Amino acid sequence: TMAVYIASTTTSVGFARGFHLSKPFFGGLGTIKNDDLELKSSSLRSLSLVGAPAKLSTCHPFLQLRGGAPPPSESPSSKKFSALASDTEDSIDNSKEIENAASTCMRSPTCGLSITGTIPPPLDFGGITYLDTTSLTENNAHRVIFILGGPGAGKGTQSERIVDTYKCVHLSVGELLRSGAENENYPYADMVKECLVQGKIVPVELSLGLLRTAMDEKAAEEGSYGSRIFLVDGFPRNYDNVQGWMEHMPTYTSVLGALVYNCPMEILEQRILSRAETSGRSDDNLTSARRRFDTFRRETEPVVRALEMAQAMQSTENEGNGSQILIVNIDGTGSIEEVWDTTENAMNSYIKNDILTANSNLLKAIEDGDIKAFNKLCADNLSIEIIKGDIRERYNSISARDLFEKHETKMTSNVASISNASIQILDGVKAFVSYENGGSRERREWHHGPKGWKCVSLSKEKLP
Repeated sequence: TMAVYIASTTTSVGFARGFHLSKPFFGGLGTIKNDDLELKSSSLRSLSLVGAPAKLSTCHPFLQLRGGAPPPSESPSSKKFSALASDTEDSIDNSKEIENAASTCMRSPTCGLSITGTIPPPLDFGGITYLDTTSLTENNAHRVIFILGGPGAGKGTQSERIVDTYKCVHLSVGELLRSGAENENYPYADMVKECLVQGKIVPVELSLGLLRTAMDEKAAEEGSYGSRIFLVDGFPRNYDNVQGWMEHMPTYTSVLGALVYNCPMEILEQRILSRAETSGRSDDNLTSARRRFDTFRRETEPVVRALEMAQAMQSTENEGNGSQILIVNIDGTGSIEEVWDTTENAMNSYIKNDILTANSNLLKAIEDGDIKAFNKLCADNLSIEIIKGDIRERYNSISARDLFEKHETKMTSNVASISNASIQILDGVKAFVSYENGGSRERREWHHGPKGWKCVSLSKEKLP
């Protein structure tokens, strides 16, 4: 069993909540420069953050808030996908094209809706920064992580392992579209099939319609996990996808971030040729692959770059306390196990938010004397261990009410006084949260099940 340990030095992660693009122009602000890229105020749309208004300055790159170091002029994903670009038909100057396209992405008008939901800025739990996901649970919002990368970059392989470990739901937009293309009852089958063969982007309304239906069906399945994450594979592919998401999906979803698998064309070609021997896919050929790769560089990479800019901006707005956005660039050229190590670390960073939110809400329920809220966060039967020096008292199969009345209320539980916290995540669905609370060291075990994360055991040790 592999354990991943996140101590109190852990930085906050998540996806940019409150990232808005809206139509009104800012006038009279001069020119905002970002290295060799200039954005004129006449074409710059407003950008705002939940919890604080956007502050504009002519010295920051891309609406950077309250100073701070600018993001690099070329993202890790830009560099990786620039490799062997000359092998791609009608290749272009990748980094320059990406930078210009990213500016277009961020300047394009939208309906002003956020892509990411309602999570507030990062909070602190005993030295660990985390995002409070309570609103997602209360609103039954689908948690979403975008899975991006060129054809053959390993998105599907890694998604399978994420599903197996974290019990997520993998929804490949490509697979949904391919299924629709072969469905004689789907009215847009011919249009989708032509786009896939030509390596073109399918209209966003079709992709989102299939995706939303699939998410609703999976969420309604009996026995599904309560705080389940949906891995949306191969989306958003361009800014039209982002705009479509903001127009149609925020009410139902909250995007936590993106995993971006980077791999040069030479390796992608080898993988696709090998996959074509057994996949039976109409687009598993070099011509389609090169077109898809070129489409990714020209249309998807600018979206990744824009999201990276949003991450830097959020971190600055939160005064260095982390951002609500996590875009992880992963080197896809290594072995499956090497790529998985990075993927697993990223996934643990996402799910720790749900775990620490549950632990914080449990302590708040104890502090408020709220037995109803406490019961919702506990398993039906729990175990407890009380340690006082060499004396250990163990209780098994006790109810949440007995735990609450006989043990929790004997010690003051104040979330604000928590210190020296750590979290240990095992196999995606189990975790231990340890911290100092008043004069004791507490260690709670959490399991993920149909009703979300539940506390199953508690250990309390009186400090000397």
